[in-house]
Amino acid sequence: MKIFQTQLQGLLQRFQDYELDMEEAARLVSQAIISEGQLYIYGEKELRGIVQQALLGEDALPSIVESTAETRFSELDVVLVFSPDPGSETAAAIVKKAAENGAQVIGISSPGITEKADEAYQTTWTTDCQYHFSTGISKGFVPLDDGRRIGKPHLLAALHLFYQLYFIVLEFLEEYEM
Repeated sequence: MKIFQTQLQGLLQRFQDYELDMEEAARLVSQAIISEGQLYIYGEKELRGIVQQALLGEDALPSIVESTAETRFSELDVVLVFSPDPGSETAAAIVKKAAENGAQVIGISSPGITEKADEAYQTTWTTDCQYHFSTGISKGFVPLDDGRRIGKPHLLAALHLFYQLYFIVLEFLEEYEM
């Protein structure tokens, strides 16, 4: 457990490098909440947990709704996309649809881990995001005797990034007196 905790602490400290971009992303989210736009969230695999937190948790974001394949986006909207897989076709379809309709996209994913078997596959949905934040998790934190690595806290890291965004959004909304 000590190895896991040490690796996790190092990872979370690196998230401080996102401070300026996180502020800009939070500004977009705040504008969607304050304006006539809509704030959407989409999550897949283990990162669906963040969708539940954002929609139903005590720290839910105001005016947020879940995005689906049927969602109609506008240029006033902001979409939060959470996927451990930057090669996800479903996330890519939502991001593409949002971008085509002028919505701003903020993405959180793991770096370079894709379920695509084709090594030539280079394009990911993350390139279409106005802001993208990587969890930094590409392998497990804890090595085993047989060479495998376990302990990939995708949800924990992404939730930390969500909270970074959440706290800044709340500051902006307080300034606006919402």
